[in-house]
Amino acid sequence: MMRVCFAIIFYIGVFSATFGYASPLSDKVENFVPKNVYQKNANFIKKIFSNEKKFYKGNNLNIQAILSALKSNGLLTLKLKEPANVSATFRINAYSKTDDNPSFFFLNYTINAMLGNMGYSYFYITEVKSDKEKILITYTLNSESNIDPSVLVSGLMARGYNIVDVNRFSQTHWIYDISLKNGIIPNANDINSNSTISNISGKYWLSFSMAGSVSIKTSNMESFYPKVLVFDNNMNIIDSIMETNSTKNYNFNVDSNVRYIFFTDNYNPTNLRSGLDIVFKPSKSK
Repeated sequence: MMRVCFAIIFYIGVFSATFGYASPLSDKVENFVPKNVYQKNANFIKKIFSNEKKFYKGNNLNIQAILSALKSNGLLTLKLKEPANVSATFRINAYSKTDDNPSFFFLNYTINAMLGNMGYSYFYITEVKSDKEKILITYTLNSESNIDPSVLVSGLMARGYNIVDVNRFSQTHWIYDISLKNGIIPNANDINSNSTISNISGKYWLSFSMAGSVSIKTSNMESFYPKVLVFDNNMNIIDSIMETNSTKNYNFNVDSNVRYIFFTDNYNPTNLRSGLDIVFKPSKSK
């Protein structure tokens, strides 16, 4: 018992000596860096974080800057001794309400896209909690290392999320508390005039900043079965259309509360891989 207490006191003493005093920044670095790595690099860590202002945004910790500093200096130890199930949990409104009517669809879409871009092909959801107030999703995969939190944080921010907090919950589990400021689809096509676009997948994200009427046909003039998902500024689905009759030209109106539209073929997206010719007419302002 005395040996355990001494170890705890020693670690706290080393950490306090490194930063000179306990602070939100010192607590966060302690959470991110494994104890053995920290103890071996205490003086180096003190030097990295000597200018504490660099690691704050206003009164809040700049999680991205902290992770980046640790990673660039080889202190963000993610590799495991052997392959294991590693998890990443993403939460919205876990402790305080930051988002009204948060979008489960957009969060799930975002994380799936990011994990795919990072080269992960096999992952699965091990926990889900979702209602109109809160969202929690945990993704798990088998790997020799944890999912890089610096890459996840950068990807989330690029898609419009604010990073409220990040914590290493265990050796193989990280938790991300986030809020959606302004949902962004990185590969979306801005539609504010007539456009011709193509995507080999046959799946298209269209971005709108104004109301108007839209007419869509395929570049090869073939028939297709329109599938349309309409999203508002909070990235919640406000309308969905899945046609069972084919057409060569599809027309619909975009209201002022529409932010994005996902457009594809209801049965076979490759029917639209040749491209889309889009005619957009803005609504006349009153």
